[in-house]
Amino acid sequence: MSQISALVKRHRLTTFFILAYAVSWWAWIPYAAGAFPNPIASFGPFLAAIVVLALTEGKVGLLGLFRRMVRWRVAPGWYAVALLLPAVLAAAATMLNVLLGAEPPTATELSKWPGLFSTFAIVLLIPGVGGAWEEPGWRGYALPRLQSRRSALIASLILAALIAGWHLPSRWPGRFTTPTSC
Repeated sequence: MSQISALVKRHRLTTFFILAYAVSWWAWIPYAAGAFPNPIASFGPFLAAIVVLALTEGKVGLLGLFRRMVRWRVAPGWYAVALLLPAVLAAAATMLNVLLGAEPPTATELSKWPGLFSTFAIVLLIPGVGGAWEEPGWRGYALPRLQSRRSALIASLILAALIAGWHLPSRWPGRFTTPTSC
């Protein structure tokens, strides 16, 4: 185990990315067979970050990641803006569309709106449902380490390319006829 730990410590980011892809892409095989709902296990980057942190920094590293995940960085009012703005924009777009001559939404269509709020709450409170478990790995673990030797722009571009590559199985032709959210 000490040889593996030493190797991981020397190549932390490489290990993270290899694990993130491997842990995430195992789902492609059962998905192709029709036995799994998504081609990517979205928790892969988070699990990879936990494994690499446990091997390289131990409990201190893990606690640091978990603390950053729950730290409020702006005033609570901005969170309200972030959560309500999409609904306000959708309502404004619908009204503008109707003012420009489109058919107004029917009562049946409008009756579905309350269901959207409960769905949104579930996705917000249970991040794995919406694919948010990838973010603590990408932005909580990989991005700060990429930025330690590069500018924020270069680090973000590198990470963007790797994240785009990570999403490729969800865009594969054939069985993957409709893109899925990761």
